[in-house]
Amino acid sequence: MYATVADMTARFGETQMLRLSRPEDRTAETVDEVKITTALLDATAVIDGYVRGRYLVPIAVPPKEIVRAACILARYDLAQGEHTDPSEEMAKSRKDVITWLESIAKELIHLDVPAAAPAGAAVGSGPRMSDRERIMSPDSLRGF
Repeated sequence: MYATVADMTARFGETQMLRLSRPEDRTAETVDEVKITTALLDATAVIDGYVRGRYLVPIAVPPKEIVRAACILARYDLAQGEHTDPSEEMAKSRKDVITWLESIAKELIHLDVPAAAPAGAAVGSGPRMSDRERIMSPDSLRGF
């Protein structure tokens, strides 16, 4: 998971996290950490889907821009419910993050994280030779 409940609260404020994690309970005093964590896990999966071809996932030490992207995607998901809808600002922020992730996937933007191994560099792949004795040879075919 690239962000935490504390990251979400620091970025968007406790009041907004309360309203998004418990939209039906206006008297709640604590955020629903399970709901926020689920949204963050979903956001992490989306991010991994875009960066998987270029970087090792999960990113062990995510840079600040990945943490920010996870928070924005999670906030948008939290705002989609039967009692709430994402604001225009949330939708625009999500769209900007998706465009940014697409740019990473297209290799237009580079992150300072370990790159994935190039295709075909996996252990056991590539050309192989066999040194078994030939069954058919010019000598064994002589006379046919």
